[in-house]
Amino acid sequence: MAKSQHEQDVLVNQLKQEIIFGRLRPRERLVEDELTGKFGASRHQIRGAFAELEKLGLVVRRHNKGVVVREYSVEEVEHFFEVGALLQAEAARRIPLPLDGETMKRLEQIHGRFCAAVDRLDFEVVSETTIAFHRAIAEASNNKCLSDLIQQIWTATLAVRCYAMAIPEQMVRIRHEHSQILEALRTGNRRELIRLCVDHSWPALDAYKRLHGAWAARVSYTDHDTAPEHSTKTRRKRA
Repeated sequence: MAKSQHEQDVLVNQLKQEIIFGRLRPRERLVEDELTGKFGASRHQIRGAFAELEKLGLVVRRHNKGVVVREYSVEEVEHFFEVGALLQAEAARRIPLPLDGETMKRLEQIHGRFCAAVDRLDFEVVSETTIAFHRAIAEASNNKCLSDLIQQIWTATLAVRCYAMAIPEQMVRIRHEHSQILEALRTGNRRELIRLCVDHSWPALDAYKRLHGAWAARVSYTDHDTAPEHSTKTRRKRA
């Protein structure tokens, strides 16, 4: 039973990586026969993986078409990032500072794996460790509901975030900002922690919108006691 569940988890992760890194494109139909051959899985396992990917918001079921990779509009993606910014700011406000030694050590280990993956341009491990880094920070808020919501938004926007991860200059930026986040956690600088947790995500959205010829948007919070505006129109500018 445990072996079967492990195989299912591996298959879900493989399909998730195919979607995140664009090997399976938005609106592309997922064909069971093709996937059973590609991954050496049974139809039952493929269908189980589809159900898990649907829960994650990565695929949808379409009438007379089957399962397809989910596509989000630029506006929907922007809304995800805006809500994510609010949630991440709240998580940063709730984290006991300075961070406890055990959690700090775990974050430093994750960051070490991330840096090694950046150096060897291993994008899949870069993605995996980035997710783990931000999940651990959200969990440090000690509010499971809040950290689960942040994780849901991260999962829904992974493909967008990977545009930035695949750009060498952006990976250098991400590494530097992760180091700054660790320093804020270590020294108890909450204001800087909130700013970094919020502003850290916007360059990925900018890169995605430039690719799609859309309006670029970035918010920098100088006053973290003030919520971001509900309308995005007042802060849009050309990419």
